[in-house]
Formats: sequence, structure tokens, C-alpha cells
Amino acid sequence: MSRFPIWEYDSLTDPKARSVYEEIRSELGFGIVPNLFKSMAIYPGFLEASWNQFRSVILEGSLPRILKEMIGVAISQANRSEYALKVHLHSLSALGISEEVLQMLVLDFANCPLPEREKAVINFGLIAATNPQSLTDAHYQQLHQLGLDDSEIFEIIATACLFAQVNQYTDAIALDIDSL
Repeated sequence: MSRFPIWEYDSLTDPKARSVYEEIRSELGFGIVPNLFKSMAIYPGFLEASWNQFRSVILEGSLPRILKEMIGVAISQANRSEYALKVHLHSLSALGISEEVLQMLVLDFANCPLPEREKAVINFGLIAATNPQSLTDAHYQQLHQLGLDDSEIFEIIATACLFAQVNQYTDAIALDIDSL
């Protein structure tokens, strides 16, 4: 059971929190406000800042959202973050990724039927989130050779940092999985 209350829209009295919920419901693509954000309504300023960061990093930019969600799966699995892993897998399923690919992504990443470029991006994001000191010039060079530019590499790092932060937050409050 979550250690913070999960605020439903009808119980919100703060206009900023209500406005953020409306944005999330319309922009996230799933027609719901995930418990991640509902748990932040206790502090509307933090909720707003977190949503804006999520929107900027995950919903905007040049890298596909699907690839960013796959980075989230790898990071959440490495961190054993149950809430985040299930949410990322659900997001990928809703975005059209097959159950076969989802299972291989989790159970057998080396043999997952993804192009080399996508695998390199996911691996780079995983390292950035879990062991950033081990990133070398060779890691950056590999991404450049696969056609990524510096702004795309920045997006990978921003995605990795965001999802590592979400893992820590959701695990710290024992966030309940959304009713999906």
C-alpha cells in the first residue's frame, strides 16, 4: 500500500493540481492519470514540475517514445522497481509493441529482435542510469557511428536520469500499481 495518498481528480481542491491532471489525461495518451502523478498531488508545485519534466523528456524530442519506454524497462528491471517496470511494459503494449518483444526485452535482451541502433541506445541508457562513471568515449563513439547526434545522446541521458529518479521515488513510497 502506497505510503502517500493517491489523490483522485474529484478530491482535488488546488486549481494547479486539477489543471495538471487535465493536461496529463489529454497528453499522456492513455486517458488516465497514473498513480505516479496522483501521489504527487499532495505538493502541487512538485506535481507540476514533475509533469513538465516528464512531458519534455518523454513526450517531446527526436527519439521515439517507444525507445524511451524501452530504456525505462531496462532501468526498472535493473533497479528491481516493480511499479515502474509494469508501467513501462503497459505503455509499450499500449503503443503497439507485441507481447513476444516485451517478454524478450525483459527475459532475453541479447536476443530481442531489435535493430542494433535501438539495442545500443537502450544499453547506453541503462549504463547512464546505473553506472554512469563507466561510460567511455567508445560508448559515445558507438552511438555517433550508428547515426545519433549529440542532442539525441542528451535525450538518452535525460531519459535515463528521469526513469532512475522515478524508480527511486516509486520504490521509496511503495507506490501501488495503477488499475489498468
